[in-house]
Amino acid sequence: MSFKTEESNKYSDEHILVCLSAAPSNKKIINMAAKMANAFPSRFTALYVRTGTKSEDLDKEKLEEHIRYAEKMGAEIVMTHGVNIPVQIAEYARLSNVTQIVIGQSNARRNYFFSKATLTEKLIEIVPDIDIHIIPDAMKTRIYQKRPYVWYVEKPSVKDYFLTIFIFVICTLIGLLFQKFHFTDTNIVTIYILGVLLTSILTNGYLCSVAGSFLSVFLFCFFLTEPRMSFQTYAVGYPVTFFIMLISSVLTGALAAKLKMHAKLSAQLAFRTQVLFDTDRLMQKAKGETEILDVTCTQLLRLLNRSITAYVVENGALSEGKLFSGKKENTEDFLIPEEQQIARWVYENRQRAGASTHHFPQAKCLYLAIRSGDNVYGVIGIPLQKETLDSFEYSILLSVINECALAMENAQNALEKEKNAVMAKNEQLRADLLRAISHDLRTPLCSISGNADMLLGNSDRLDEATKHQIYSDIYDDSEWLIGVVENLLSITRLNDGRLKFKFTDQLLDEVIAESLRHISRKHDDYKIVTDCEELVLARMDVRLIIQVLVNLIDNAIKYTPPGSVIFIRGTKTDGKAQISVEDNGPGIPEEMKTHIFEMFYTGKTTVADSHRSLGLGLALCHSIIEAHEGTLVLTDHNPHGCNFTFTLPLSEVTLNE
Repeated sequence: MSFKTEESNKYSDEHILVCLSAAPSNKKIINMAAKMANAFPSRFTALYVRTGTKSEDLDKEKLEEHIRYAEKMGAEIVMTHGVNIPVQIAEYARLSNVTQIVIGQSNARRNYFFSKATLTEKLIEIVPDIDIHIIPDAMKTRIYQKRPYVWYVEKPSVKDYFLTIFIFVICTLIGLLFQKFHFTDTNIVTIYILGVLLTSILTNGYLCSVAGSFLSVFLFCFFLTEPRMSFQTYAVGYPVTFFIMLISSVLTGALAAKLKMHAKLSAQLAFRTQVLFDTDRLMQKAKGETEILDVTCTQLLRLLNRSITAYVVENGALSEGKLFSGKKENTEDFLIPEEQQIARWVYENRQRAGASTHHFPQAKCLYLAIRSGDNVYGVIGIPLQKETLDSFEYSILLSVINECALAMENAQNALEKEKNAVMAKNEQLRADLLRAISHDLRTPLCSISGNADMLLGNSDRLDEATKHQIYSDIYDDSEWLIGVVENLLSITRLNDGRLKFKFTDQLLDEVIAESLRHISRKHDDYKIVTDCEELVLARMDVRLIIQVLVNLIDNAIKYTPPGSVIFIRGTKTDGKAQISVEDNGPGIPEEMKTHIFEMFYTGKTTVADSHRSLGLGLALCHSIIEAHEGTLVLTDHNPHGCNFTFTLPLSEVTLNE
C-alpha cells in the first residue's frame, strides 16, 4: 500500500505534450499520448503552432478533426504562433513544465548533405532535458506522400492593384528626380526596394509585393537606364544590377508580408487574451446570475463579432431567450420556438446541440450549456449560418463559458452560504432564547408560586403588612413576565416579517403621556420630567412606539438608584421628530456600548443578570425604530448617565381656521 502511494506521488507532476498537425498519422500519435496520460495521473496538453502560411488553410479540415479528437481524449488544446516551430514547442514546454513530448516522424528520407535538420532533430537538440517519444509514421509512403508545392496566394483587391501601381509611379517619379540631381543608380534602386516594402505593408498577401518586385525592375530598366524607353542597355553591369534588384525586392517583400502576418496573429492572440482577462475581471464584479450572463454575452459578442442568444435557469426551468445583437446576421429567426426548443433540449440533456453537431444540425445556432459538474445554469447560442468557428475560437468560447459557469456557481454558493448563515443565526437565537427563558423565567415563576403557596397555607397567620408585601411581589413578578412575553412576541414577529405595521399621524406629547401610564408602580420612587414641543406630529405605529418608550424608561429605572431624575424630551430637529430618554445613573462603560443593541446582551453575560433582564428590550427598540426609517443612538449624559435618542419621520400639520 505504501509503495502505491509513493508511485502515485511520483507521477503526479508529469505533464505530457503532444504536437498537433494535419498529417494522417497524427491521430495515432494523439492516441499514444492519451494512453501515456492515462497510465500516469498527469496533465495532457495538445499544442499547435501556427506559422501564418496560406498552406494552413488546405489542411484546416484535417487539423480540426485532429483537434476535436484530442479534446475527446482529454487533452487541453493550446495554440501558439511563430516561424520556428521547434523553438515554439521548446519554449512552451519549458514554461509549462512539460516532462514528456510525443511527436511523430514521417518516413520521408533526408539528404544529409543538402537538407536541413528535421523538426524532431532540432527539438532533441533544443530540449535535451525533456523526454521525447518519437512515433514513426506507419503509413506507407505511397499512401501518404508529401503534397506537391503549390502557390497559395490571397487574391488582391482592386484597391491593392491601384495602390501598387500608384506606389511605383511615385517611385519612378522620385527616380527621375534623383537622376536630374545626378544621384547614383544605387540610390534609385533603394527607392524601388522601399516601394516594394511599402507595397508589402499596405496590401494583403504576397502577390502585390512579388508583382511589385518585377514591376520595379521593369520601370527601372525602361525609364531610368540608357537608352530610355527600351529594355536595351549600354552598360555591361546593368543585367547583374537588375537581377540583384529583383532578388532583393522579392526577399524584402516576402519578409515584410511574413512579418505583417505574424503581427496580425500576435494582435489576434493579444486581443483574445485581453478578452479573457476582461471577462474574469468583470465577472468578479458582477452580482447575480443575470448580470454574470450579461457580461458573458457582451464579451462573446466582442470576441466573435456575431449575435449571441442566452437563456438562464430560473426556478428549475429555462427562461425566455435574450438576444445580444451583432452586425453580421439577420437576427429575426434566432429566438423562434424551434430554436428555443433546441436550447431546452441542451439544458435537459447537458450536451451541445444545433449547427455543426449531430443533434439538430439544421438549427441556425450552436447551443452550449453553461454547466459546472452536473449543474446547468443556462444555455448560450452562437449563430453559425455562414462562418463556422475554428478550433481556437471554439476553445476561447469554451473558456469564457466555463468562466461564466464558475462565476454562477460561486454566486449560488454565496447565496447558499448567506442562507445557511441566517439559519445558523436563527438557530443561535432560538438556543439563546431557550437558555435565557429556562434561566430567568424560572425565578419569577418560582417566586409567584412560593408566595401563592404561602397565602394559601398560612394566610390566617400573616398580618396585613406581610400580605400586602406578598401581593405586591406577585404583582411585580407578573408584570415583569407580561413585559417579557410582549417583547418576545414583538421581536419574533419582527424577525419573521409577520409584524403588521399600522402607521398613523400622532402627536408626540400624547404618545409620551400614554407611555407613562404603562410604567410599573416602581416609577413612584423616581422623578420623571417631560418636556415636549407642542404640535409635533410624527408618522408612527403608536402601539410599537409606546412599547419602545416603556422599554427605555423601564431600563432607566432599572439601572439608576431610587430618587433619580429621568428626563423625557420631544422636539423637532433637522426635519425629524426626536424623542430622548435621559437619566443620571452610573452610565454604560465604553466597551459595552457597541453591544448594547444586541439580543440577549445584558452587560455581564449573554443571559440575564441580577436585574432580571433577558436583553431583549433595547434590541427590540432598535429594530422597531429602524422599521420606522429612524435611528436609535446612545450618548453620554453630562455629568453622568445615559441618553437614548430616537427619531421618527415628521407629518405635516394642517390647521383649518
